[in-house]
Amino acid sequence: MFGAQGDITSTIVWFLFFIIFMLFAPRLMLAQTILKLEKEVMKFEGYAKKARNYIEREIKDKSAKKRVKHYMDFFTINPIETDPYGIIKKIDHIVRNSEDRLKYFVNQLSPKLSTERKEDMKMALIAGITTNQIAKIVRDFLEKVKKYKMYQLAILLQMQLPLIDEIARASLKATDAFLKQLPIGDSIGPLVTAKLIKGKPKLNKQLDFAYYKTKLFGRPVLICKAMGPGGRLGQPGRFLEKYSKGYKKIITIDAAGKLEGEKTGSVAEGVGVAMGGIVDRYKIEEVAAKRKIPLDAIAIKMNNEEALTPMKSEILNAIPEVMKLLEESIKRSKKNDKIIIIGVGNSSGIGNDAKSAIEAEKRIKDYNKKLKAKEKNKRKGFFKKE
Repeated sequence: MFGAQGDITSTIVWFLFFIIFMLFAPRLMLAQTILKLEKEVMKFEGYAKKARNYIEREIKDKSAKKRVKHYMDFFTINPIETDPYGIIKKIDHIVRNSEDRLKYFVNQLSPKLSTERKEDMKMALIAGITTNQIAKIVRDFLEKVKKYKMYQLAILLQMQLPLIDEIARASLKATDAFLKQLPIGDSIGPLVTAKLIKGKPKLNKQLDFAYYKTKLFGRPVLICKAMGPGGRLGQPGRFLEKYSKGYKKIITIDAAGKLEGEKTGSVAEGVGVAMGGIVDRYKIEEVAAKRKIPLDAIAIKMNNEEALTPMKSEILNAIPEVMKLLEESIKRSKKNDKIIIIGVGNSSGIGNDAKSAIEAEKRIKDYNKKLKAKEKNKRKGFFKKE
């Protein structure tokens, strides 16, 4: 009446299987996710070790090499933001303290290096510290997943891994690029301004800035950038506080984050300060507002990884369009209006004049040519194996 005996048996088996699945499936899924996360965390730890090896490779003193691991755990604590009054001064103070400490580390590791190489080493150390911190934070989350058996946290971490991996790989490549004194994507601003400096610029070593007075399209201009070819960002905010009096326009040229779907190397113009640093941006905006100086901005689009890794051909090829927009911006000003043009970004591998800019461009082209050849050989090797 109710069906054959086989149907009852299969129904019981199905219910038993369902109960077992409900009891053990979450554990199996958690175990599987943990295994995948463990592989990813080991990869990040490999990045951190590789970054440390890059730095150690540049150090001749064996006793100094042992200190690198200790320095990789260096951290900076943000100031209290509960009372926002004076927060910029606090951040500025802590940033300068951090800079001084990193310079001290570099002097401890390689006291005989030239000033420019020490700046490269400092930037490489910053990138290495970032890579190391990423590995430690991801490891911390994984250990919490294991300890508390939190499948939801495991899934959240797994969802974020592609973005985290992009940042970690970029930091690793940046470490190598700084030590090789290669221009990175973020160096596009200093590269553009260096091309405009046809003579010998003046150097403000206290603010790590190079500047040059000339005329462009009938207007007197002050062209400035972070001193190179060492990896420096300089202090553009303090520089403009000191030198912007009497100027009628400030034009900033910098790398900017692109949206997915936008082409690398696409150029856009706008108003405001094209700059990432909070302190320097605040100071420039304060000076501009106080002296009623218009702010023009030219941005070269790239993603986070492209900004930190050796400059791509697409970014280098954006220079003619940047120059065109710069010309338009200058010509919008009245005759004899004094203009400041500032190339914002890292000066890694880029000197302080047009001659050094040409050399930097050649190095970028050579690097990209070798990279393309390497990728082509990899593809050939892949098809041969198949």
